Amino acid sequence: MALSLIKKLKTHSNQRGWLVEILRQDQIKKSIKQIYVASIKPGYIRGNHYHQRRTEWFFIVKGEGKLYLKDLKSKRKKVLKISEKLKRVIEIPSNTAHAIKNTGKETLFLVSAQDDLYNPKNPDTYTFSIAI
Repeated sequence: MALSLIKKLKTHSNQRGWLVEILRQDQIKKSIKQIYVASIKPGYIRGNHYHQRRTEWFFIVKGEGKLYLKDLKSKRKKVLKISEKLKRVIEIPSNTAHAIKNTGKETLFLVSAQDDLYNPKNPDTYTFSIAI
């Protein structure tokens, strides 16, 4: 299993701005069950956890940072620069620890889609600190 799947997105731009298709059902093997938007203030970290069942897809709308990944089975690690300028979606499979640090000077905004609904009684979120 890959540590993560990175897909560069085609940007459609004109005088009004830009548009990218983040996810398409005909390009992923799972169904999207939930989408959320999160913000991370400069210097702060979100994540430092993994999921046993859930696959997530991340897209940066605004800001810049670093995404830290560790596959818990193979122990492989990866650090990715993330930015609104890169226009890509990153798939994070289950059993991959992940954390995002905002390395920029402004708030980072992240769109995340998941193939599993969040259940506060069984959250499928397990703390795992990645060395940052």
